[in-house]
Amino acid sequence: MAIKKPSERRTPGASEAEADALANRLADRPYGSNKESTPELTKPDSITRTTISLPEVLLRHLEDLALENKRAGVTPKNVSAIIREALEGYLK
Repeated sequence: MAIKKPSERRTPGASEAEADALANRLADRPYGSNKESTPELTKPDSITRTTISLPEVLLRHLEDLALENKRAGVTPKNVSAIIREALEGYLK
């Protein structure tokens, strides 16, 4: 008995009525959200991860500053906090 390739396998599909019912249930919801978590209910000060690109020299300078702050016991003590403070100052 030969094993069929995934492209040759037949998978049962949903009926047209089932597909319409699912589309109606999901129509007003943004992708990836659930009923308990809506954008209006999230905290305005919650932290979100992002990625930025920096010149290597600038990153090394930020890392050195973060290490100096950590050793001195002053804030900000990490690169993210330094960048956050700098952006807040820039945007004010």
